[in-house]
Amino acid sequence: MTTGLTWETAIVQVLAEDGSPLSYRDITAEILARELVATVGKTPSATVRNAIYRMLEREDSPIVRVAPGVFGLPGEVEAPPVSSPADLESVMATEGSTQNLAVAAYGLHWERDKVDWSSGRILGYDTDPRQPIDFANQQGVYLLHNWQSTVYVGMTTAEENGLSQRLRHHHRRADWAGKWERFSWFGVRRVDDDGSMVDGPDSAGKSIVVALMETLLIEVLGPALNRNQGDYRGNLYRQAIDPNIAREQALEILRRGLL
Repeated sequence: MTTGLTWETAIVQVLAEDGSPLSYRDITAEILARELVATVGKTPSATVRNAIYRMLEREDSPIVRVAPGVFGLPGEVEAPPVSSPADLESVMATEGSTQNLAVAAYGLHWERDKVDWSSGRILGYDTDPRQPIDFANQQGVYLLHNWQSTVYVGMTTAEENGLSQRLRHHHRRADWAGKWERFSWFGVRRVDDDGSMVDGPDSAGKSIVVALMETLLIEVLGPALNRNQGDYRGNLYRQAIDPNIAREQALEILRRGLL
C-alpha cells in the first residue's frame, strides 16, 4: 500500500486502480479506506472536491469531468476535460465548490431532537461521525420542516447571530411548539480542515447573496409561517447527535432496563 501521497496523486491513483468514473465522495471513501494520505482533517470530501477542481483548471489535467460530481481518467470515457475558465465557471455554478460563496456547505433534514439546545452547538460531520464539526457560527439560509412540509425559511448573516442562535430562538418559541421537527441549512461559510468556519474571498457580498437565497426559497416553497416575502451547492454534511443527547438516551435505555 502506498501511503503519504498528495491528495491529487491519491485521486488519480484511485481512479486508475478502479478503472471507471467515480463520484468525489466515492473517491474520498477509497482514499480513506486505503490510507493513501497521511493527514486527513475533518473535511476530507471537501478537500477532494477542491483538489479535483484545481486539477480541472490545468490544461494538462489528469482527470476529466464525466457528469455532475463524477470524474474519471482521460480515455476511460468520451468526455472532454473541463479545462477552460468558461467551462470551469459553468461547472462550479452548477455543482458548487467549497470555495464558492453561493453555498459552501449544507445539511438536509437534521433532527431537532438530536441537538442539545442548551449547549449552543449544531454538530455535523463530513465522513467520520467521530470527527464532529460545530456549525453554530455558520451563516446563510435555514428552513424548518414538520413531517409534511417546510413551514419557515430564515436567514443569518452575522457572526453574533449565527445558525445556532437563530435556531435556538425558534426552538424556544412557545407558540411554535410541535410545529417543526427538522431543519435544513445552506451556509455561505466554508469549513476548514480543522472544522472552523471561514469566509470565502467574496464575503463582502454575503448579505446580498443570503437575502437572494432566502427570497428564492420562500417564493418556491411558500412556507406557512412566513408572513413576509424574503428580501448552490456546497459540501453536504450529515448530522451528528450531540454527545449530551446521546448520553441521555443511553441513560434512559439503562433506566428502562432496570425497571
